[in-house]
Amino acid sequence: MATDPAVGFFQDKALITAATAVGLWLLTRWIEFGANYVRSRKERTNLIRSLFAEVDFNTKDLDFFVQNSADISAIEARLNQSEKYLPHITDAHHTIIYASSIPKLHYLDDTLASRLVLFYGLLEKIKAQIDGINLSSFVATSAAGKITVVKRVIVNVTECEAEGSKILDAFSTAYPKLKLTRHFRKNVDTKQR
Repeated sequence: MATDPAVGFFQDKALITAATAVGLWLLTRWIEFGANYVRSRKERTNLIRSLFAEVDFNTKDLDFFVQNSADISAIEARLNQSEKYLPHITDAHHTIIYASSIPKLHYLDDTLASRLVLFYGLLEKIKAQIDGINLSSFVATSAAGKITVVKRVIVNVTECEAEGSKILDAFSTAYPKLKLTRHFRKNVDTKQR
């Protein structure tokens, strides 16, 4: 039985059309995969740079607090002199980038992500302690109780500053191609860093 040449032509055309459609579909998937990869890398790089900058700011601020705080014995003497004395401690840490990036922490290795959680957890703890100092009920606390709270703040600030420095070193070591560098405020004496 002879095959009609017109049927063969249409079968070949259908085969070519199907192969072209599959090829175009695969090509678009490949392009989409590449675009997603590039977007993911850019998002990861932006996350790393942003977290580095935020940790850097907070770490310098904590270091500035440690370097410029009154001696604990002077605070203790003042607290023993006057029951109404409230040590002036401000809290101005920044957590916007971290808070908005929690779903993206998977871009970082587990150790670095854990350290960031500890760092920001300590910042929140310090904030709660300072908020407690500013409560009216703090005035009614004994001088010994007040000095214990102030010492706890100083211990947490010191620990948080040390952890922040370790995080910054870890970022610089883990991502050398990003050339992450710390930036210091011009109005702060270099001896107070």
